[in-house]
Amino acid sequence: MERTTKLVFAYEIGDRSHYTTKSFLHKLSNATTGHFQISTDGSNSYTNMIPFVFGSRCDFGQLIKNYQSSQSVTRYSPAKIISAEKKSVFGSPDRKRICTSHVERLNLTLRMTMRRFTRLTNGFSKTLEHHAAMQGLFFAYYKFCRKHETIKKTPAQASGLADKQWTILELLEQVA
Repeated sequence: MERTTKLVFAYEIGDRSHYTTKSFLHKLSNATTGHFQISTDGSNSYTNMIPFVFGSRCDFGQLIKNYQSSQSVTRYSPAKIISAEKKSVFGSPDRKRICTSHVERLNLTLRMTMRRFTRLTNGFSKTLEHHAAMQGLFFAYYKFCRKHETIKKTPAQASGLADKQWTILELLEQVA
């Protein structure tokens, strides 16, 4: 996700494996041009793959959060963060801009908007095919139809891909 326009360039459905990370980063590489900064969490897959996929096209920093080791009251409660460290990994990232908050907020929006991510409900995705189709619809809606509260327009408008906020009908007409 680009931090100022909120445009999502790429996403990948899968686990946090090396294979999924590689596939995601290749999609991101194909969707971007020029030199830019990437910030991620502390996953080793990112550490190993970003320099390989992007070469000198990016500056790469990680925000590594350390969590309390003991499990909290219930298994659904998040672990408590005890520290966070910004780490320059590759190139010359601006340490002030090493941040994962934008993507974390997008993940919250995704989970709150799509019942398919809510475990223990009848909306939970039962097949990968349906799950992928719903994510595709979500991201198309997010980019072209949903006005972002911070930037007061859609990510597609903010990035110059669209001149107005689309209706759902207009979005569906583009697919047909």
